Amino acid sequence: MSRLTHETAFDLAHAHVAKWEGGFFDHPSDPGGVTMYGVSLMFLKSLNLIEGDIDGDGDIDRDDVLKITKGKARAIFKRHFWEKPRAAELPPLVAVAFYDFAVNAGTGRAAIVLQEGINTLYPNAIAKLAPNVGPLTRAWCGRAVPEGRQLDLCLAYLDRREDWYRRLAKAKPTSAAFLRGWLNRTADCRALVTRTAHEWGVE
Repeated sequence: MSRLTHETAFDLAHAHVAKWEGGFFDHPSDPGGVTMYGVSLMFLKSLNLIEGDIDGDGDIDRDDVLKITKGKARAIFKRHFWEKPRAAELPPLVAVAFYDFAVNAGTGRAAIVLQEGINTLYPNAIAKLAPNVGPLTRAWCGRAVPEGRQLDLCLAYLDRREDWYRRLAKAKPTSAAFLRGWLNRTADCRALVTRTAHEWGVE
């Protein structure tokens, strides 16, 4: 059986993200503002003009969001939610789950919740949670591979992700409108990693 590579894992992860992010979105309760293929105005404004000024008119506004294509969204997401946070240094299945959550909630939150998942599988492994995929996080994720617990780690991660969404919806009632969608997306990610694990013989 062929080995599941990180490039294949990214393709699987992004196909999942693209399905859930959809096309144009502009909800009054979404703090990200107007969004196209998952790229929000708030996110574009966090970038520099070279990257965020899609239409090249010297500023970053709604018009730039509307210029986002599927290919542009993929390139932006791969750079900021796969390459920069070093997702490719995680086991492939974990990287798939991380990427989806990072796109949805940011890399910092995705890293912290991953560490909560690690602590579920390996109690007290990470004493101080941090908003980055550092050496300790990568080491514990790597340990799960030879132990045949990569899928177990993914599932624990997704459990903690669901917990975080519920806490967020309770703390910020304006976010409650999105809870069902977030939980459905997480369930779909759970199905994806489980299916991928079985198809590629990953434990």
